[in-house]
Formats: sequence, structure tokens, C-alpha cells
Amino acid sequence: MRTRKVCEIAGIPKSAYYFNCKNGNKEIEVMKVIPLIERLPEKMRERAGSKTKSEKTKQRSGIAISHKRMARICREYGLLAENRAKKHPNGYYSNRKEERKNLPMNMLNREFASNEPFEKLVTDVSYFKTQSGWLYFSPVMDLYSRKILCYSISKNNDMALVNDMLDKLDSFRIRNGLIHSDQGVLCTSKEYRKRPEGNGFVRSMSRRANCWDNACIEHFFGTPKVESGYDEMLKEKVLSYEKTKHLIEDFVSYCNNERIQKNLGWKTPSGFAA
Repeated sequence: MRTRKVCEIAGIPKSAYYFNCKNGNKEIEVMKVIPLIERLPEKMRERAGSKTKSEKTKQRSGIAISHKRMARICREYGLLAENRAKKHPNGYYSNRKEERKNLPMNMLNREFASNEPFEKLVTDVSYFKTQSGWLYFSPVMDLYSRKILCYSISKNNDMALVNDMLDKLDSFRIRNGLIHSDQGVLCTSKEYRKRPEGNGFVRSMSRRANCWDNACIEHFFGTPKVESGYDEMLKEKVLSYEKTKHLIEDFVSYCNNERIQKNLGWKTPSGFAA
């Protein structure tokens, strides 16, 4: 007898018949899958993801179960593995997307020459590895004299690092200059935007993933790692936070006051700016 006729006699819609048939089969399948999951090794059962469980079940029993079905069954019956902690809090990526809207253009446009002091400034953050972790270095360079006007050093790559650098920059009372940075997470934040704009700076940013747009400060970051002896000391595993900090401070002073540069007519940045 046809299904339609049976449904008419029973007084139920045909769709209801097929819905119950489908769900009934699913329940039977679930009852078959759960014992297979429970027979997996304890560590795999408690820690492995659905793809690993699915493949291991197939290897042991020959029954193919898609990882999506495995995940659904584990979720319904409390057999899901514990997930790793989220790298970022809820709303992080939506906030980052919002912060990236209306970013400044690349106003510097690789025109690194400057005719006046404080006309064009560049900044960025560099990482220095120590035996106890990372040290973060955020300087501001004046493209007129290639002098490091100010800098901040911290164990944390956060807004406190950048705010400290901007506080020191405020002491120069520069107005109407251009300050250029890359599109790092700190420089694209709303908090960072307010500071330079509030002091009358024109903000400029490198194009995304293009280090050449900020080549001067990027080149400077490589110099202390070679000329200060940092690389050798790192290999010898003798660099602590304090020693690395003193190394950076000493090199900035040396670079500003003693290290002559060809593009400055073989003068030091301090001598050229005088």
C-alpha cells in the first residue's frame, strides 16, 4: 500500500510520517555511536576533538561517522572535549574591525626626506628577546635629523607602552607635524588616535603588511640588534630584562650623540639638528 494511502487512513500528514521515520533512524544511529565513543581511550575521549574521535572510531570499528555528526552527538550527551581558552575575549574581532574603519592614508608616501625639525616623525614597536621573556621598545624618530626624540620600554606590549612614549613626545610641544606608524594593533586603537590628533598632528599609516612604508624606523630597529652586541649576548643566554633595557638605552644615546651617518653629511643626529 502506498504511503499516501496509509497516511490518509491514519489521519496524519505525509510529511509527519517521514519526519518521524527520519528522527527514529537518527535515534537508532545515536544509540549505536555512543558505545563506540565510550570505548575510545580515556585521554582521547576527554581531550580529542570531533575529527579525531571520528577517525579513530572508523579505524577501530569500520563505521564511518562524519565529524559534524560526532560533534552533535557528543554535544547532546555531554561527551565534548574541553576547549582551549579563547585567545581573545568576546567582541575582540568586531571591535578590531570597527577600529580599522577610516584609518589614515599613507600621507608620508615613502618621502623620508624632511627640510625642518619635527616636520615628519615615525614610530613603531620592536621586540627584544630576553632570557625571561620579551621586552618591547617604542621610539619616535625625527626624519629631519634621524634623531630618536623619545622612547618607551616595557615588558608588556600594551597601551601603557604607547601612552608613555606619547607623554614624552608631548614635552617637545610639537604642533602641526606629521606622525607616521604602521597598522599595528596599538596604533589603530581608538585610544591611540585621540592623542596625536588632539595635539594637532597629521596622522599617517603604512599600507597593510608593507614594512617598506616605514623603512627608516624598521632599519633603525635592526641596527642595535647587530651593533650593540645584542645578538651575541642572546646566543650566550646572558640577557636579562634589566641588561637588555640598559643595552637599548645606551645604544639610543650612542646613536644620537656619537654614531655618524652618511645621509647626514657624516654628522651625528644631535650634531645635525644643532
